[in-house]
Amino acid sequence: MNYFVTGITGNVVPVIIEELMAKEPDPRFYFAIRPGSKGEDIQSRFDRLVRRMDMDRASREKLAERSRLVEIDVNKYRLGIDPDMYQELIENTEKILHGAADVRFDQPYEKIRIPNVVFTEKIYALFDAIKQHRRTAGLTDPTLYYISTGYAYGIYKKPIPEEFPEFNPAKPDNTYAQTKAEAKQFILDKIKELNDRIVIFEPTIIGGSAKTGRTRSYTLHYLVIMLGYLGKLPFLTTPKNTLDIVPVDWVAAVISDIMAKDEFHQGALRLASGEDAVTIRYLHDKAYDYYTQNDPVPGHVIPKIHFVPRWAFLSLVLLQKSAYRSLHFVTRKERFRKLVKGISLLEGYFPYITGHKKFKNAKGLELIEKYTDCSKAPAIQDILDENGNIVKKGYYEKVMADTLETGWGGLVDFERLERKTAAYKSPQAAYSASRK
Repeated sequence: MNYFVTGITGNVVPVIIEELMAKEPDPRFYFAIRPGSKGEDIQSRFDRLVRRMDMDRASREKLAERSRLVEIDVNKYRLGIDPDMYQELIENTEKILHGAADVRFDQPYEKIRIPNVVFTEKIYALFDAIKQHRRTAGLTDPTLYYISTGYAYGIYKKPIPEEFPEFNPAKPDNTYAQTKAEAKQFILDKIKELNDRIVIFEPTIIGGSAKTGRTRSYTLHYLVIMLGYLGKLPFLTTPKNTLDIVPVDWVAAVISDIMAKDEFHQGALRLASGEDAVTIRYLHDKAYDYYTQNDPVPGHVIPKIHFVPRWAFLSLVLLQKSAYRSLHFVTRKERFRKLVKGISLLEGYFPYITGHKKFKNAKGLELIEKYTDCSKAPAIQDILDENGNIVKKGYYEKVMADTLETGWGGLVDFERLERKTAAYKSPQAAYSASRK
């Protein structure tokens, strides 16, 4: 089976490829890759990615042998792909996995629309050319697998529906959700008009692996937990709201099963915890207990977060942002500007925390049961550890263990935190530091 794949440098797609390598007897891949922002060529980016993949050496070598790299530029005609390569893709590709997206929540609409909407439109143009070629050659139609998001529905006070082929999004939470909704509507229109073989996947918040707790991306709930650990998040809100977190390996297992089994060719599949989603209060309490018991920094005190009404929380955040902006205006110190930017980034996450979001997933679970070897997301179910022993609700402990092992992917310097903690604990050191 020949695949054209976007998003291989992201968080989810590499895990899907790991799964496909184990499930497909003869998978071959064209990987769409852009040069790195600092001039890194596509081969170097791919080689570095393969070295990090959770496969043995033989499997990595096999993947490298079965892969062709396709340099792309989203802003150019036909993605800037060499004409000969574009024709080769049309003639050889059987399935497309479009998993690339800009998942930042603080980007201007005009900027984020290019990777999330324009890219999707150009991927569909390639898919349509492949479809026409295969029909002329008397071959089966290709299938396009598109990774959307459950949050494309925006601000929903009621449980977010599964309504394929209809789609009625509300006001978007941010520009990311807005562009993902626009791209999904474009895809749905093609299904309705042309009866195309397109499968839309709608994951919610993708967290670390259920097997290991590891993740490639420390965003959203990871950043909120990190700020709590560092004592920089004294207030939070809406403890009864839920965060619908699903493990990345479960998402990849479902998607790869759908692709490898080749039985489900049209529809939308919600990948959510649904009624099993974790509350903010539960996640806070679990994190507080875990980090206080396993803190690698001696003497570090983790304060408990105080829950306040939503309006008070948002007002405090706005007040803090205004204060840092004023300090930057007066002092011109760069750190205050960075603090304002950091708060702006967090504000993009707030709708996922302060908004009451519940996801329906009954139809998705029926499709998963019918077309895959998976069951529902193992986020708060009993799961197995590396020795095959049952761990009661062990998922979040694994996720938190990973944050301590990696320092939230390098965001937290434990040695520096230990020095600061020691200075704070020593009155003489603290006095000396204050005089400086």
